[in-house]
Amino acid sequence: MTAVHAFRALLWAAVALHGAVFLVAFVLDLARRRVPGWLWAVYLAASTLVVLQGLSGVALSLSGTRPPDPLHFLYGLLSLAGALAAFGLRPGGFLRGAVLPVREARAVALLSLTVAALLLRAYQTGLFAR
Repeated sequence: MTAVHAFRALLWAAVALHGAVFLVAFVLDLARRRVPGWLWAVYLAASTLVVLQGLSGVALSLSGTRPPDPLHFLYGLLSLAGALAAFGLRPGGFLRGAVLPVREARAVALLSLTVAALLLRAYQTGLFAR
């Protein structure tokens, strides 16, 4: 399970997807346009990668493997919260009514940028603190 959680390609794919979602959503916000369906699909894929990383981290923690810095848990949990928020903002999601339609792209841009930063910080506390 350690190899899955520390699999860098999975992390970098999640960071790259969140970064791409941020860029597209930022441009859409500047143009005052809504988030298209294909971008929601990319955002959901990026969030799925975060959840997969989080689940493997929980399994590692339950097996007794701990990161060198306890902040790793905080950054991981906040990344998972961002992934949950992405799921909630999608069309039909539980957070959909909390964001005005003209601000939808801005919310997606901010969340995706935040999750990408949290993933990088979690990586730093999990790897470089050793």
